[in-house]
Amino acid sequence: MPLILYRYFLREQTIPVGLCLVGMIFVMITGRLFQLTRYLFTSSVTFSDIVEVMAYIIPQMALYALPMAAFLGVQLAFVRLNGDNELIALRTAGISFRQFFPPVAIMLTTVTLLAMWNSLLILPLANHALENKLKSLGKASIPVLLQEGLFITTIPRLTFFFQRVDTATLDIEGVFIQDQRNPSVKATIVAETARIISQKQASQLVFKLHNGVITRIPEDYKNSQLVSFKDYDLVLSLDEIFGGAKNQTKSRFEMTMQDLIRAIRHGGHESFESYALEFHQRLALPLSCLLLGFIAPPLGALFHRKSRLAGISTGVIVFLAYYLSLLAGRALGENRLLPPLWAVWTSNLLCACAAFWLWTKVQTETPWKITRFWSTAGTGRKPDTPAHAPASETAPASGEGKGSILTPSSACNDNRFQNGGASAASSSRRKSRKPR
Repeated sequence: MPLILYRYFLREQTIPVGLCLVGMIFVMITGRLFQLTRYLFTSSVTFSDIVEVMAYIIPQMALYALPMAAFLGVQLAFVRLNGDNELIALRTAGISFRQFFPPVAIMLTTVTLLAMWNSLLILPLANHALENKLKSLGKASIPVLLQEGLFITTIPRLTFFFQRVDTATLDIEGVFIQDQRNPSVKATIVAETARIISQKQASQLVFKLHNGVITRIPEDYKNSQLVSFKDYDLVLSLDEIFGGAKNQTKSRFEMTMQDLIRAIRHGGHESFESYALEFHQRLALPLSCLLLGFIAPPLGALFHRKSRLAGISTGVIVFLAYYLSLLAGRALGENRLLPPLWAVWTSNLLCACAAFWLWTKVQTETPWKITRFWSTAGTGRKPDTPAHAPASETAPASGEGKGSILTPSSACNDNRFQNGGASAASSSRRKSRKPR
């Protein structure tokens, strides 16, 4: 295929891939921001804080948006080319479908390298920075989040309810606190009044409670305690609540690939699956841009101008099937029903097999039974039976076998055959005439 066609195919793929990537990241960030409203929409949070949080979220969103953008963008490009009969024109000129492989491979390889760079280098740093930013926002927003008549669950494993709150003096009336920081004991505190004192230098939040009752109930509901008090200080360490400097242990989402390898080798048996799944997922998701993207060209070449919407819908269904299989594999891996390697890589292996089968199918131009079934549905005839031919005349003529495709050369041969037959008939009539 000429070099000018390579550039043309690359340009046709770049625009839809870029638009799909921007659209998917925007949708994912919007959904993520709704989950962070308790941090972002308070009076102590500025616009620059929101922009910074969005910048830290983008690498995580791009990890899932890049495979979908590569798949849908390439498919949209081929649906457009096939709908405008450009693929038919190129194949009529002698260019096989297999020759479209290099420009598609260049585009998908570029997206895969971008996804690999994001997954291996940018993602751990962004997750660590996002965690620290949310901790600082949470510490700054504690006095603002104390609202009247609402159950406040901002602080993990703690639930607050205040009947009346004076935001100026931080005096509270009607206090209810449920403490679940100790999983084996559930503690409930009810008090008439309280005052909040924030000790920033000591990184502590102190609730000075007055005239209340403390109830402690263990898991086995034995040895329950009920204690009344006149004055009680509930001290909450901000480092303990939000994971401050005293807790330097990174979560697996903040670890680099080297940290994950060390955690897999030296970690306990219980944490092996979580670290191994995270390790394989950071490699499998970027490679899915390549393997899942190769399904798009033959899938897009099946739909013509009138069925573009069906092509787009099919692409979305295929990606959802891939994503659901990935989630199912991860769930099986976390429950130790599958090894982490098979739990993550099975979806990519299925995509590779599907891509090879589809490219072979389109290259050899073999018939599609599914498309023939839908085209004949409701007509009351078999898929291989012509629409207006009796059953005895359904046998294909020579050169017109089942699934054959009419090409310009075959059309010329048919015209020569018909013209040759007509000339032979006219010459026989001339010979049969008697001379006068």
